[in-house]
Amino acid sequence: MNVRPAILLALLFPAALFASPSTTTVNVQKILVQRFEGWGTSLCWWANEMGGYTNREAIADLAFKELGLNIVRYNIGGGENPARTNDTLEPRTRVPGFEPAPGTWDWNADANQRWMLHAAVARGANHVIAFANSPPYWMTRSGSVTGSAGGTNNNLLPAYEASFAEYLAMTVSNVAAMDKIKFDFITPMNEPAANWWKLNGHQEGDHMSVTQQARVINLLRTDLDRQGVSAGILATDDNDEDNTYLALSSYDKTTLGNISGIATHTYNANAPQALRKLARKTGKPLWVSEYGDAEPSGLKLARRIHDDITGLHAQAWTYWQFADYAGWGLVFCRFHGLDSPYRITKKFYVFSQFSRFIRPGCEIVETDDKDSLTALDSARKQIIIVGINDRADTRTNVFQISGVKTTTGTAMVYRTSADENLEQLPAIPVLDNKFTATLPARSVTTFVITNAITF
Repeated sequence: MNVRPAILLALLFPAALFASPSTTTVNVQKILVQRFEGWGTSLCWWANEMGGYTNREAIADLAFKELGLNIVRYNIGGGENPARTNDTLEPRTRVPGFEPAPGTWDWNADANQRWMLHAAVARGANHVIAFANSPPYWMTRSGSVTGSAGGTNNNLLPAYEASFAEYLAMTVSNVAAMDKIKFDFITPMNEPAANWWKLNGHQEGDHMSVTQQARVINLLRTDLDRQGVSAGILATDDNDEDNTYLALSSYDKTTLGNISGIATHTYNANAPQALRKLARKTGKPLWVSEYGDAEPSGLKLARRIHDDITGLHAQAWTYWQFADYAGWGLVFCRFHGLDSPYRITKKFYVFSQFSRFIRPGCEIVETDDKDSLTALDSARKQIIIVGINDRADTRTNVFQISGVKTTTGTAMVYRTSADENLEQLPAIPVLDNKFTATLPARSVTTFVITNAITF
């Protein structure tokens, strides 16, 4: 008998070629995040460049309209020492400070980033966070905003802790008044536990011990109150969850009381349960304030978003650089001068699979697999499922939805894959709260289920 090997394999072991569909159950009654606040980006350093481009309106539209970002992190620059002849900062990371010398203020500084901040708010951004990478150079031990000599010592001199708190409070107060911006939060440090903020680095940075963090937080709260600024303080913006958890666990009651929310970066997601439990115990909102990677397909990004929101129960999620090079940006730009060309990347479309559909005010609900992120939009009567298939094989999935009255409807389908960019595909009928869909290899697919009415 002349039978081809593949046919013979199928006859003998049919499951080897035709795997049964997986079943994913969505329970809209089990809420992980009561109110999701949205998606964001830091403005440094891309806005320090692009905020001065002649096509900056189109760039702002791309970020805050098309991508739908509604959270911005505004970087209060320290301002480098003008006497440093060996300036090692990259041109785009030279964020101007507002107090270039003690008692001397320049309120015309940082025009490009401030333009983009104003453009973001004008386009619907409703959460503004200020953060500092470094104090002004003249407050530092090394005389530079790049960090201390070894990277393990506090670069902010103890004698200037009160001056730094005043600098931050004064900046937020004045920028808010001049640019008609309301700041929701301020973070006085950025990755403070890190040991890579060393003198002669390529960006601003400052190692800050836990005890110094606490002193600065308490001083800052006093200065914000004195300035009449209602913005809350976020902490600690550490590089990973574990350092954020360890620092917060070491703060005394007064310092914890002066914090309005918990913010962490998730470059190394190593303590989601501990940090989640701490947020629940303290009753403070938990935001992912920064993550970035250089993986160009966007699949690593999709996985990080999924894991942070379903595992950490993050109430907001912010990417590091909207525009960057070397695979880091959602938009690619080399920043070679005024109006440097840029292009949309695959990561932009992957991010859009989440940000265009899971909007502020949605509830994040439980899904019993490790590949789906599900939101309930009660206002629009929609259920949004983002399915990630970052493996090399195509999968077929049966999505079973519980906790809704509706038994029939439609699932609109949008996909990003190797040859698709947020492409809208034919809708899938939903019968008896169930539908079946194919998830191609290395793809992200968003399903928007209409007419979803909960009990």
